[in-house]
Amino acid sequence: MEILEKLAFTRCAGTPEEEKAAEIICEEVKTLGLEPQIEEFDVLTYADDEAWVEVLQPYEAQYQCSALGLSGSTPDEGIVAPLRYVETGQPEYLNHIAGKIILASQGGGFKAYEKAKKEGALGRIFIGQAGRDTPNVALNRCIRDRLGTLPTAYIKYEHALEMIKREASEVRLHVHQKEYWSKSRNVIAEIAGTHEPEEVIVIGAHYDSVYRNQGAHDNGAGSATIAELARYFAQNPPRRTLRFIWFGSEEMGLMGSWAHVEKQRNGLEKYVFMVNVDVAGGIIGSNSASVMGSDKLVNYLDVMGNELSRDLRVNQSIYSGDCIPLGYENIPSVTFSRGGGGTSYIHAPGDTLEHIDAEHLELLGEIVLEFTRRIANAGTFPFPREIPERIKKDIRDYMERGGRKPEKHPNK
Repeated sequence: MEILEKLAFTRCAGTPEEEKAAEIICEEVKTLGLEPQIEEFDVLTYADDEAWVEVLQPYEAQYQCSALGLSGSTPDEGIVAPLRYVETGQPEYLNHIAGKIILASQGGGFKAYEKAKKEGALGRIFIGQAGRDTPNVALNRCIRDRLGTLPTAYIKYEHALEMIKREASEVRLHVHQKEYWSKSRNVIAEIAGTHEPEEVIVIGAHYDSVYRNQGAHDNGAGSATIAELARYFAQNPPRRTLRFIWFGSEEMGLMGSWAHVEKQRNGLEKYVFMVNVDVAGGIIGSNSASVMGSDKLVNYLDVMGNELSRDLRVNQSIYSGDCIPLGYENIPSVTFSRGGGGTSYIHAPGDTLEHIDAEHLELLGEIVLEFTRRIANAGTFPFPREIPERIKKDIRDYMERGGRKPEKHPNK
């Protein structure tokens, strides 16, 4: 828990706080007798964001919101326009919205953003989950790069419900934020294999958070988990090389892992597998493994869970995390996570240490360690370096929803 407690502050991409978190991880790595490496990359980030909505007709009210980072800003006086509720915000609902501000329960991804811009929407208001604070998240930079900005805010579910029931017809939307280019960084530490050093297993976790958020579950706990794995393997060298990577700027659209893939392109053939840890530590929750790999890997994890007498829910599917860029390069992976309970607060101010304890942090950590120990020390690597065609298609579809063209790697 010690390193998790040290990381319990907002660590948004490209900020001094994210750099401070990287320094904390570097110091931890040095205590293990390892030499950390820094992999810098450019990132577009934001600060000083605020948003609110004023209802002007047929009643008057003001609702505090949160800005969608990187979605742009309104003029200081805001934007006044008719309001149109468009259900889930999917493209088929985005008709007759020219000159209007739309209210939607979901974002809809690249295609919805593209149609909203094409049809002439002036702004967007997304509805948060019932009983929760609004999230503090950012627009995927690839969508912004391809389509430009469209000021967007998140409103509480209860306030949106009131607006719909009272038939709010005209609103003033305020979205204000400072956007700027900065540096982010990945922290890398490597333990050379004793027998097959040319076979590299990536052990990954992102260490950044969203704004106004401790990022305890997501993903301070994951960062702490792989730090403990590094501690174990520094004392017990594996047959294969383990490359530990704490990725920056995951919350901005997996920017750290995309940057790593681009910078290490000539060495990717050595990467045989990735173990990713994203969201962990919850006192209330369940353990899961998302497999972007073969049926053999799925079956192996099922059996291992039973051997360890651990409830491990294994599914063969993509995971929205740093495994995606490596998966696009045909590097199989498993992402371990512990969801439920306090993890429902991720991306909002409620993602704090009070929902986590050492016992349940270790619960998932023991599973990750045992799996990693087995594959790192196997006489022959037990799984093929391949990803099923169905998963490959899901990866491409995921990239398209985020505005990233699959045939390109547009890191700045």
